[in-house]
Formats: sequence, C-alpha cells, structure tokens
Amino acid sequence: MKTRNLLLLILLSLNLQLFAQTLSPDQLQADFALFRKVLQEVHPQMYRYTSKQQFDSLFAATQACLNRPMTQHEFYKTMLPLLVSLRDGHIKWIVSGKDEHYPFFTDSLFPLKLYFVGEKAWVAANYGDSQIPEGAELVSINGQSINSIKQTLFPNMTFSDGYTVQGKYEDLNHFFSGYYATHYGAYATFDIVYTLNGEEKKATIPAVTEQQIKDYVQAHKPASQLPLRLAIDETKTAVLTIERFWDDKKEQKYKPFIKDAFRQLKKENIQHLILDVRNNEGGNEPFGVWLYSYLAKQPFRYYDHIKVARKEKYSFHAWVPKIYTKVIRKYMLKKTDDGYVFTFPKGLKTSKPKRNAFGGDVYVLINGNSFSVTTEFSARVHADGRATFVGQETGGGYRTNSSGMFTILQLPHSKIDLGIPMFGFHMANVPDYIRHGQGIEPNHTIVPTIEDILTKKDPILTFTRQLIQSKSTFAAPSSGPVPSK
Repeated sequence: MKTRNLLLLILLSLNLQLFAQTLSPDQLQADFALFRKVLQEVHPQMYRYTSKQQFDSLFAATQACLNRPMTQHEFYKTMLPLLVSLRDGHIKWIVSGKDEHYPFFTDSLFPLKLYFVGEKAWVAANYGDSQIPEGAELVSINGQSINSIKQTLFPNMTFSDGYTVQGKYEDLNHFFSGYYATHYGAYATFDIVYTLNGEEKKATIPAVTEQQIKDYVQAHKPASQLPLRLAIDETKTAVLTIERFWDDKKEQKYKPFIKDAFRQLKKENIQHLILDVRNNEGGNEPFGVWLYSYLAKQPFRYYDHIKVARKEKYSFHAWVPKIYTKVIRKYMLKKTDDGYVFTFPKGLKTSKPKRNAFGGDVYVLINGNSFSVTTEFSARVHADGRATFVGQETGGGYRTNSSGMFTILQLPHSKIDLGIPMFGFHMANVPDYIRHGQGIEPNHTIVPTIEDILTKKDPILTFTRQLIQSKSTFAAPSSGPVPSK
C-alpha cells in the first residue's frame, strides 16, 4: 500500500510539473516563427479579410509579447487574436491530446448549459446538481454580466467565416463551459445572479467536470435517426433533411439516397420542398454540387475558381494528405496572374440539371451551424434565386469558403496542433449586393426562444409550413363567389 501511495504521489508531482512548466522566450519565438511561416505558405488567402499591413502589425505586436516565460495556456491565448483575424471558421488550434473545447481545464467547469440570444442568456439545463430552474435568465457570473462575458469571448472564438456571428452563438450554446474556463479560469464554485418570473435571485453553484458534461450530452441525445431523411405529409409537402455531406458505410450512401428521394418527389408530384440543412457542418464538396443538380432549373457553374497558396513544397515538415503531394500539387494546379488555382473539381465546369430535378417551390432551413459545404450549397441556391430561406444566418461565408484538405503541424515546444485549410472555394455568379464577409441571410429570420428550446418546439419549421399554407391558400382558385358583408 505504501508503494502504491508513493507511486501516486510521484505521478501527481510529475503532472503538476508539466502543468506548471513554462516555455522560455526562445521556445516561444521559435514556435511563433514557425506558426507565421505555416500560415503564409498554406492558407489559400490569408489576407482575405485582414490586410497584409494589418497582419504585419498584429504579428509584430504578438511577437513583442513573447519576451518572457509563458505557460502553454498563456501562449495559446496570446496567439488567438492572430487566428481570429483570419476570419476563417475552419482554422484549427488544438492543444495536443485535448478536446478542442476543453484544452486546459477538465474539472471545475461552469455547471449550466446556456442558450444565448443577443446580449442575453438563459439556463437550458443543469449538468450537475445545482438545480437552477430551466428557463431562468442568467444575469451574471462571479460579478460579471453575461453580455460582458460574451463580449470577451467572441473576439477569441474562431468558428465563423468573415463577419458572421451566428456560428459563435451556436458554439457558446454547446461549449460555453469550456470557453469560460479557458478565458476566465476554473473555480470550485460560481456565484451567479439570475431572474425568474421577474424576481432576481442569487446562488452559489458547484462546478462540474468535463466528463459530467459529456455524460449529460450523451444521455440527452435526441432519438437516433438516419442523417438523410425524406418525409412527405398529407398536404403533399416534403421535408428533406440533410445532416451531413458525406457517406457512412454503416448507415446510408449519399448519392443513391438523393437520387431515390428526387425520383419519389417527382412520382408523388410534390410542389413544395422544405430542405433542412440546419446543424449540417459540411463534408465533401462534390456532394453539394450533386444535390444542387437536383434543384437547378438550368445549367450552372458552382465554383468560379479555387485558390491555393503555392505549388512549391513547404519549407517545413507537416502532415499533408498524400493525394495532394502525389497528385494534386504535381498535375492539377495552374498558375494565374493572381497565384495558383486548383483546376480539377467538377464544380468548376458547367453542370446540367438531373433528369428528375425538382421544379417546385423550395424552402431552405439554415442556422449558425450551417457551415462549409452546406454554406457553399446554400450560396449556389440563393445566388440563383432558387429558394426561400428561413432561420438564421449561416456560420459559413457566402462568397468564399476555405476547406477541402488540411495541412496539420504540431508546434514543437508548445505542443499545440495548427490545422490550416488548403483550398479557397469561390462561388460563381454571386450577386453584386452580397456584402464582403456575410453569410447566407434568411428571407425570414426566426429565432427560437428559450421556451422553444425547453419544449423542443421547432418554430422555424412551423413558420415555413405556415408560409407554404398561406401561399397555397392565396394561390388557390376561388370555389365560388365571396360572400358580401
């Protein structure tokens, strides 16, 4: 027993030493220099939203801060403003071996699941035993207002393209406890102020662990459903749900499902199609092109061009997909006046509508987690005026999306993994009025309330059905004379 206790003390001592270990200025400067080199050689358009002059100033200011020893945590936070300035939701900055949302603290986490709208947040669930009433509005944590906390976190969150913010709201709704710990620290208890039925109350609530949060999420998962679903109701309105743009051999094959779904829509003579791509964070680019070919009414170009940073080999060692180094870099990159472009993808060529392409009215449901390939697809639909959009702005950018393949490098001293998307996808025929850095903005913005969240109501789908019904009623021929008053 004494030997076992001694071993535990030794292991604990080693862990504490690792946690408290600092990086020297020389180590920090070396990781910083490599970080900068990797961004400049890999990212397809580093200066898309932040000019080179602005970036040079940011790099200089950041480098000047690395003149003293820092912990891994301090270095991680010091570098975040550079990553956020890319305004690229695909960028990865992950402490090696850690969950990206809980990089430093796995115990002593904030115990409430929150739902954010604007400057406010409500309690959506208790991860532990605090039993704060669901639906209560949270006013402050440890003396700081919810809005001030949000204002601190937003500039340090990377999950959004361009100037969109809805993806950040979605991230806070799912991972607030991790973000709070990273930027405010871990506490055994939290002093909160909340209001319920107009009455302000105070409470001190105990922390939870990362495992408790994950156990709660697992226990409260919605009933299992296939990720690709088609439902046709008695009004002959179809709802096509696409939760992801990739194949899973254990579940469904994407292309055969889409082909069969649109064959059925034609057979049933469906005139109204609701396409639900909320919470679909993307997948394989060709799958978006494939789906749009079943909605298009005329030949179309999906992409205008696809940017890459360079054709030369990188000046550093990193993980790069073999198909890129063996095939794409050698045979599929073309030099232009504006750098290199990727020439192979089918979406660059003119595509024709499929045989069973849907010709009726389309309604696309979107939110902040509609991202990457989902946003590209939505942009093509929107640019061609092919659908009415309902919900909230996408987290992905309308004009451009950086994704495709990733170069991944671990900084040698800080042991933080940097993942950079290698292709910049530019959508074709984007309307001139689309602002630089915006997402796909819905024709009808519908924001679920905390009551909707708690009662599992879907106001976005309900509104869309009502929209279809009102349109059908308005368009329907009169069955007789209108009675006089």
